Amino acid sequence: MRRLLWLFLVATVAATGWGTAVSAQEPKVDPAFSNEIITTLGYPEVEVAVGPDGVQAPAALEAGIYLVTLSVSEPYVGYLNFMQPPAGLSADETTEQALAAARDDLVQPGWVYAGGTNTPGSGETASFLVDLRPGDYQVAASYYTMGEGETEVLKLAPLAVTAPAASATPNAAATPVGEPPAAVTLEETDNLQYIVSPEPVPAGPQIWKITNTGTMHAHHVVMVRVPDGTTKQQIISEFNSMMAGTPPAGDAVMSQSVWVAYAALQSGGWTTWAEFDLKPATYAVICYIFDPATGRPHAADGMVTVFSVA
Repeated sequence: MRRLLWLFLVATVAATGWGTAVSAQEPKVDPAFSNEIITTLGYPEVEVAVGPDGVQAPAALEAGIYLVTLSVSEPYVGYLNFMQPPAGLSADETTEQALAAARDDLVQPGWVYAGGTNTPGSGETASFLVDLRPGDYQVAASYYTMGEGETEVLKLAPLAVTAPAASATPNAAATPVGEPPAAVTLEETDNLQYIVSPEPVPAGPQIWKITNTGTMHAHHVVMVRVPDGTTKQQIISEFNSMMAGTPPAGDAVMSQSVWVAYAALQSGGWTTWAEFDLKPATYAVICYIFDPATGRPHAADGMVTVFSVA
């Protein structure tokens, strides 16, 4: 299981043996990441770079909202999340568990995930806003190549986030106060639902507020463009068919979908903001995160929402 939708399809086809047509398709990717608005809002900037030489990131920051930009060495694709591991783990255990969350969508007990992103392609960057609270984090960044036999390498860098100094004088002209303006809200809930508003979503560059309002589950966002007329139940049924090793009847919606955007794993109570430039069409947001209690992806149990862009 991977962050890009087509990798899930390829893995499922290989495991179940159904459908040579799906497995023969090339990945369908049309990234909608944008930075037309988000880079003009005035939030302090943080750059994170990852590659075979390791991860470069700040070691200390004051609490607040930051514009984070991820870059990755070519020819790789990069991933980033701000994670808080539980106490008592060794360095190897910390890396192993962070990678399991990033690569395999397996939430780790006792971990807190503040959120992140991946780069849309080799040599490209991705930006998002995150509200970092005081605490000790690991900047968890990885790099990998797409396709069969890929290997993901995850690097960690400690980050201490401290409360702002009491003597600091606010400077409203230098740093924005409060949340960034968002035209779209995507809410992640404990009852395994995404709530997207407004409906329809306006086309073009828009700031999305992505917030996990629950307390029980961590979620991420995989966004795909789907054929017009697609329903939520169709996608859920296909997930359950694939989980059972049974090919869906007719042309599978998932095999016709196009990956457009992503927001990384975030725990309950955390919020990130991202900018997506979507064309008029029908889209779905899907959660591939595995529920530790059931061993099933959240999507199979209903965490799918279909919405339109106009």
